[in-house]
Amino acid sequence: MTNRIFIAMDKRYRQANKEARLSLYLTLLYLIFWIAFAYLLGDQAGLLGFPAWFELSCLFAPIGFIIACYFIVKYQFKDIPLESPQSIPPHE
Repeated sequence: MTNRIFIAMDKRYRQANKEARLSLYLTLLYLIFWIAFAYLLGDQAGLLGFPAWFELSCLFAPIGFIIACYFIVKYQFKDIPLESPQSIPPHE
C-alpha cells in the first residue's frame, strides 16, 4: 500500500482558481455571443439603424458583459492577502 500525501490547498489558491475560472467562462461566453451575433444574423436593420449583427455584437453585447463583469467582481471576487501567513510579521 502506498502512502499518499494530500496537500491541503490554501484558501487563497482556491479563491484564485475560482476567480480565474469565472473570468475564463465569461470570456468564452462573450466570444460565443460575439461570433453568434456577428455571423448568424442577417442584414436586417437594428434599433439604431445599423445592421442588427453590428448592434448586437459590437454595441449591446459589450455593454451586457461589462454589467456582468461588474456583478461577478462585486459578488464573487474577494480581496485576499498575497503574502503567506508565515511571512506577515506579528502586530505589536
